Amino acid sequence: MRGKSRLITCTFTLTTFLTITATTPAGQGVILSQDLDIEGKGFTIIRVWGSHYDMGFAQAELLGDHIVAGVDETRTYLGPYHYFLRNVMANTVWMPPGLEDEFDGMVASLAQSHPEANIDDLDLKVAATAGDWLYACRSHTCWGRYVADPVRTLSTRRLDFPSLYTSMHHHVLCARCPNDGSPRWVNLAWPGIPTAATGVNEFGTIVSLHDYNCTSDIGAGRMPRMVACRYALTYATDPDISTHLAAVYAELQTCEIMTGSFVNYYAPEGFGGVMVCHPTHSPDFYYLRTPAEEWHRGEAMITTNSWTDGTYTPADEDFGADAYYNDESPKTLENHWNLLATTTSLHQLSTAYRGRGDMTLWADGRLDATHRTPRLEWEWHALFGLGDMDCDGDVDFDDINPFVLALSGETAYLAQYPDCNWRNADCDSDGDIDFDDINAFVAILGS
Repeated sequence: MRGKSRLITCTFTLTTFLTITATTPAGQGVILSQDLDIEGKGFTIIRVWGSHYDMGFAQAELLGDHIVAGVDETRTYLGPYHYFLRNVMANTVWMPPGLEDEFDGMVASLAQSHPEANIDDLDLKVAATAGDWLYACRSHTCWGRYVADPVRTLSTRRLDFPSLYTSMHHHVLCARCPNDGSPRWVNLAWPGIPTAATGVNEFGTIVSLHDYNCTSDIGAGRMPRMVACRYALTYATDPDISTHLAAVYAELQTCEIMTGSFVNYYAPEGFGGVMVCHPTHSPDFYYLRTPAEEWHRGEAMITTNSWTDGTYTPADEDFGADAYYNDESPKTLENHWNLLATTTSLHQLSTAYRGRGDMTLWADGRLDATHRTPRLEWEWHALFGLGDMDCDGDVDFDDINPFVLALSGETAYLAQYPDCNWRNADCDSDGDIDFDDINAFVAILGS
């Protein structure tokens, strides 16, 4: 669906649906939509922006009760092992550098709102590395003959993760807009997680984890694999997407990984791949798989939890990928989603990519053994408020004047609009604010 975001009603009864306009005191975050039951199960969709510290602070300001509940559940679930993992986290590598600032922002916010919880960055980091200890997933992506204009790539990732505690049934879709020039990105996880469980950046690249040879080395100086995914999502900034996979793979080869894995890097239009890592290799990221002509003409990729070099279907494939791609007619977002859809997965995310910053995202998550959230269907520009200069939740005539000021670079007048998120003027998501943004702004204004 193009234009406005839409929610589909779910038969599972949830108690507190709201479309929220309240922002944090600093104006750096907003809840776009939320639907939670009395146990805190359901979904929240939020947008945060500014510095990495601001984004961390805003996330905790908006979801503090739920972050505290998640940390408490993590402590209870792990018992004495929690103290051990805190020591591990103290000696791990967290990249990019702004990631540490996000944790600092969350800690500062929680210290104000929930001082009795006594939460520090190590508590948050233990929760943010759950994917280092257990993951099982399915993913596929296609382009070329398998899509039809205006869609250029379809990608779907399903997270098959057990329910460790209730907080994992609070699914948070978080749109992050940093002001340091790094890419915007969306994370699908649970409250207080700035690392990547399943993420997609403004270039349309989905990054995610799959279990493979998941032996861990908890020695000092190693990077948790959820951190590696987070790093991969925002490392590459070249407008030429064809350069991203090589750049990210080369950078990750300089890192020592904590837990072995497949790391999906599903860049659009065949420019993606799957990076394989293990803590006993040198370098730890030791194999890069890219699309192979032998597997459905090199215009599709699949990742499970079993090995393939890309020329054949992995042994544990169980959802009918070959039959699906043997039919070479163009696919739709609906049937791409449905191929992996199940009641048992922890969450699922699909994208229909049309261009940089121009895509549709669908997501849902498990609530219990038989119920899921509604399928959340959002346009990228709505998630990030592109064109919404005054950050009031819509794009209307009130946004025109600040948009023109941003376009003209008349910084002396920007003080008239202290609550504006000026990066929202980059309506075509190409990293700058120029006359190319005018048509995109007009299109959003009229949608």
